[in-house]
Amino acid sequence: MQVSYVKKTATLIALATLAACGGGSGSAGQVVPPFGVARPAQSSILKTIVGVGDSLTAGYQSNGFLGETGVPNPYYHYLHQVPPSQENGWWADLDEQASGQSLETAIANVYDASVSPLPLIKGPGLDSMLVPSVPTGFPFQPLKTGDVCTDNQGFDQAGYHLKGVSRVRLNPNSTTIRDIGIPGLTLHEANVMHQPQTSTCKSLPGIPGLLNQVIAEESGTFWPVLGNFTKLGPHLTPANAAASRHPTLATVWLGANDVLKFMGSGGRFVGGDRTAGQAASDLNQTIATLQHAGARVVVANLPNILETGYFQRVTIPAHQRDCKIRTYATCLLAIPGVPPQVVTSLAKTFGLDTPQGCIPASESKPCGYLTLPSVALLITYFNTYGQAPDLDCAVPAPNCKAVARSGLGPYYITPEFAGRIQALNNVINQGIDDAAKSSRVPLVDVTAIFHGLASGNPANPYFRSAASINPGLCCTLGFLWGILSFDGIHPSNTGYALIAYDFIKTINAAYGTHIPEIDIKAVYDGTRCSTKRYCFPDPYAPPYNGV
Repeated sequence: MQVSYVKKTATLIALATLAACGGGSGSAGQVVPPFGVARPAQSSILKTIVGVGDSLTAGYQSNGFLGETGVPNPYYHYLHQVPPSQENGWWADLDEQASGQSLETAIANVYDASVSPLPLIKGPGLDSMLVPSVPTGFPFQPLKTGDVCTDNQGFDQAGYHLKGVSRVRLNPNSTTIRDIGIPGLTLHEANVMHQPQTSTCKSLPGIPGLLNQVIAEESGTFWPVLGNFTKLGPHLTPANAAASRHPTLATVWLGANDVLKFMGSGGRFVGGDRTAGQAASDLNQTIATLQHAGARVVVANLPNILETGYFQRVTIPAHQRDCKIRTYATCLLAIPGVPPQVVTSLAKTFGLDTPQGCIPASESKPCGYLTLPSVALLITYFNTYGQAPDLDCAVPAPNCKAVARSGLGPYYITPEFAGRIQALNNVINQGIDDAAKSSRVPLVDVTAIFHGLASGNPANPYFRSAASINPGLCCTLGFLWGILSFDGIHPSNTGYALIAYDFIKTINAAYGTHIPEIDIKAVYDGTRCSTKRYCFPDPYAPPYNGV
């Protein structure tokens, strides 16, 4: 692999933002009415659905936020296009399935700027993006290779200002927005945040680690999502914006950024919820705001983020097939031919090495991890100099001194710090569960979905369902194996469909609705509707045919 090729890949992965990031164990449904056939009449509960959440609800994907179609992909020249992310998120899937319209019409409406419930972002999209490339070597390349603040005449920078909404949105004057998903949003911010934390795309001094990037992402998408709700004046918050739509059903999925901002700051972030009581209190407030507006509510808990592809285990997998089940640094490095001894050496140097087959960080012997940006850096450095870099020399943010073997920053996570991340993950999930019980609202168990996918156990219904989509090729939770998009933390089209499936199942069971099951395999292979502009093979799942 050419050094210049890998450098471009590494550059964008290193910018990869971290803001993400059900009861039941049923398998994915395969029976839905054909896309041209009328479906069951809409229940009154499904009349107006809103979503309150972060990047996961927004449909953020492959480190980008995009709603426009037809954006040229420079790596496929004029033959293919950059896939939009927003219309392929789980919330869009849910809204389409629950619309009561034919699926063909419902999907077309989500893409239609005049009626879409999404705050559709123009091309080339906000934030850095990893896009499908010619399927040799790495299956993706960076769409933006320079400074995202100044690329495209400051397109991303425009998102930081209310007056910039008309530049970055396809539907800046819309009155139909119902997806209030803001990348980077925390549990508490859903109730109190009324403006961006910064008005500049540039790095903020004194903000440690990857927290700087998450704050920038959140600030650059706040007005693009909420620009149509300024009539709320001093009462503008994400929860109040959703309530102002007089919803009959509301989804709330938050908490991932309370964990990820903690992780991205090396444990220094103190603005998020840190106890189950705080998480439950904030979520209960959001639920109450929506219920007061007349909505039935459903909430979801979090996956264990250390099971996602962003976190690369430093142990050597016992078998090559394990690369499909969990994410190992050596599996990804093998693509450009970096020897596994490089990872072994780094693991010892930085205290990441753990016994072969280390168990999850919630247990007594947590694993150490390299992050996806560090693996990209390794590829670049090794191909240039023939050796591994000193990861402690890479200061994680302006005015933030790296501490040897601390794990602070974007490059590695020590076993001790991994344990702290998982402990907070567990605490936030406990608060979400407590809020669901005290408010008597149904819970979508996303923890169970992702843990089942990570188990590799054919008897687990989630793993079995995903692995049966295209047996032997797709889909599993290992990086580049179909469930996650190219940033390693936000789902692919197929992964989002799996989540939508359980939201639909939970809503139907709790509220007596009859939302048709989503056909996950049809999402994967692009046959969910007949219009290729809207329905196409999942670009983030093998065989990477692009769109």
